[in-house]
Amino acid sequence: MPVTEDPVHDLAALGSAYLANAMANPDLYRVMFDAGFALEDAGAADATLDRLVRAADSARSIGRFEADIDPLDLATQSWTIGHGLAGLVATGPLPPAALGHGIPLLTALFVGAGDDQRQCARSAESGWIIS
Repeated sequence: MPVTEDPVHDLAALGSAYLANAMANPDLYRVMFDAGFALEDAGAADATLDRLVRAADSARSIGRFEADIDPLDLATQSWTIGHGLAGLVATGPLPPAALGHGIPLLTALFVGAGDDQRQCARSAESGWIIS
């Protein structure tokens, strides 16, 4: 995913890319978090979370999020939203239309972190593209 001038958009876009991959590869998604399998490349998993942390830190740096927000905590919360939706839609009971809940969930998270509600909603909507 390219880094843009809008790190809040980037957080949403990273989440939607994660979901798109889970939807395209539900069997892979099922085993990704199975404790019975070791990660082939643990560094790649860490690098993915690090992208979210860098985007959250960038949003904090430009004043979109409050100065006291912990980027790792916010990135983890953002990832939790995407992971929950993936688990409930790609391999679970909810229909694909439920993926649209990502926008209001992320908007609420990011507004809680200090972002302006209208600006945040625009950023989340522009980044949340599930194809």
